[in-house]
Amino acid sequence: MVRIVFLLYILFPVLCFSQSEKHDPKISFAIETYAFLKGQNAALQKVAVQFPQLKPNVTAVQQNLNTVYGRAENNIKQFLKEELDSYQLNLLQIQIDSLLNQQLLNPIEKEKYAHDFLLKIKERSNFINNLSVSKGILSFKYHDAPHQEITDGHVNFFTTENHPKAEKASLKIPIPKSWLAEEAEMPETIQQFTSYYGNGNEKILIVVYDLPKELHSIKLSKKSISSLLPPQTNLIRTEPVTIDDIPAFMIEVEELLEYEKEPMKIRMLQFMFVQDQKLYCLQGSIGPADKDEDLGFQIKKYEPLFRLIASGTELEK
Repeated sequence: MVRIVFLLYILFPVLCFSQSEKHDPKISFAIETYAFLKGQNAALQKVAVQFPQLKPNVTAVQQNLNTVYGRAENNIKQFLKEELDSYQLNLLQIQIDSLLNQQLLNPIEKEKYAHDFLLKIKERSNFINNLSVSKGILSFKYHDAPHQEITDGHVNFFTTENHPKAEKASLKIPIPKSWLAEEAEMPETIQQFTSYYGNGNEKILIVVYDLPKELHSIKLSKKSISSLLPPQTNLIRTEPVTIDDIPAFMIEVEELLEYEKEPMKIRMLQFMFVQDQKLYCLQGSIGPADKDEDLGFQIKKYEPLFRLIASGTELEK
C-alpha cells in the first residue's frame, strides 16, 4: 500500500489541488498543470534525500524530464507571472508547497518502492495517462510559438467525411493535439476547436456555406468578399492564397458583437475558397475580448499556426 500511495504523490496535486481563488479557465488550467510538475519534482527530491545512493538515477530522470517538460514549465511560470499579481503568485506557491510537504511527510518504506517510482516517472516522460495533464503540458510547451506544435508532429487530422453537418463536403484538416474538438451552434460550422484543451481564447472553425444561385459564379476578391461582410465587421487586410492547389483568399477582420450583453470583439483570419457551389471557410480567431483591447499581438502570434492549418488542408475528391 505504501508503494501505491507514493506513486500517487505526483498525481495528487493536479487531481486534488484546491484553488482558493476563482480564476478564468486558462489560468486554472495553468495552475493545475504547474502543480503536477511541481509535485513530480518534489517526489524526485524526496527519493534523492532519503536514498543518496539513488541520486545518479534521480539526476538522469530529472534531465530527461527537463528535456520533455522544461519548456512547458518555464512557459507556465512566465504566463502566471503575467496573469497574477505578486500576492496571488506568492500565495499560490505557498499553497502548493504546503500541500506537497503534507503529502511527502512520511518516509518511503523501501528502496525498491523508490526504484519502481523512478521507472514509473521515466515511463511518464513519454506518456501521461491523465488526459488533462498531458494536454496542459502540450499546450504550454508551445505557448510561445503555437505553430510549432504541428511542426513538431503533435497533430491530429480532422476529416469531415461522414460528419452529419458536412453534406457533400469532404476536407482533411491538421489540428494541434492540445486543442479540444467541440460541437458548434451555427449550422454552417461543421466543427470548432478551442486552444488549451478548451480553456483558451483562440478557436479554429471549419465553416461551409451553400452558395445561393446568384453567387454560384462568384470570384473571390477584396471587393466580392467585402460585399459579403456584415456592417459591424472591419476588413483589415486581404491576401490571395492557395489551399490544396485551389485559388483561395485570406482576409483579416475584426468584428464587434454583443457577448452576454457586453460589447466585445473578435479578431479573425479567414481562409476561403469556392468549390462545387460551396464557400469553404477555415477561420482562426482570437476572442471575444474587451472592445478596447488591442488583439494585434495575439493574431500575429497565432497567424503562423492558422496559415499552417490552411496550407495543410486537403479537399478529398
